[in-house]
Amino acid sequence: MSEEKSEVNSGLSEEQLLRIEANRQAALKKLSEKQSATNPTTTENKPLPPSSESTQATAEKPKKALKRNNPYYEYDLTNMVDTRGGFLVDEEAEEEGSKKKKYEPPKLINDLALSINPEENPKCKECGSIELDPIFLTIFNLHVCSKCKEEFPEKFSLITKTEAKEDYLLTDPELKDRDLFPCWKKPNPRKSTWNDMMLFVREQVEEFAFKKWGGEEALDAEFERRQNDKKKRKDKKFRAQLADLRRRTRTSTWEKKRVEHVHDYDEPIEDQETGEMTQTCKSCGFKLSYDEL
Repeated sequence: MSEEKSEVNSGLSEEQLLRIEANRQAALKKLSEKQSATNPTTTENKPLPPSSESTQATAEKPKKALKRNNPYYEYDLTNMVDTRGGFLVDEEAEEEGSKKKKYEPPKLINDLALSINPEENPKCKECGSIELDPIFLTIFNLHVCSKCKEEFPEKFSLITKTEAKEDYLLTDPELKDRDLFPCWKKPNPRKSTWNDMMLFVREQVEEFAFKKWGGEEALDAEFERRQNDKKKRKDKKFRAQLADLRRRTRTSTWEKKRVEHVHDYDEPIEDQETGEMTQTCKSCGFKLSYDEL
């Protein structure tokens, strides 16, 4: 390469060679100035190479995890709680609600502290026996023995809440008032998940119902009136449904006849003035006019 350069420069004068060298130096200077303008960090400002101690210290540092393009989140599934649509849930309340409440039978008064004086002891209101039924005494506060409870079902039989509402025309607020009606709650025999069955004593329910409606005859009259109103509403609804059925049947029959009808024309009659021929349907009276060619 040096030989080729010497051969090329052999034909130039010394002045031309000096000019070429000056131009080359000026071009190199401009190039260095341009590089320094674009990259302000020069060789003079470059940091010194790290020593062996700093290299060892940086080697001992744990490497950072590589950054991912998509963020990755870690969840502890053991601490997550189902909030049910965004609502905050109290864990203690949720645990209490999840546990089914077991039926706890009432604490019955089985052993009464009898007095030495027989007159002071509670007795059955029917027969005067001191062997009182513990359920009626504890829950309903009624002094009645087991024998009389069986002998007088029209007084001491237990009725449900539905029977009290339908037979004695009582309302829910009245039956929920424990000052008026003591209640014995038991698990529902039809399905355990349903509401508890509420039992009332017939005598107590009848007594309140007679006071409310003004006696047994007034209660029977109100019951009869409600039954008649219920029957009238049922008959009215049935008649409305029957009329709608007849209307729809009549309309469908008329539509069927209209679609299937075929005109039965009589003999054509010619109009002397206009010369038109006219035919009339024998069944529906439709008239057809046309010109005979």
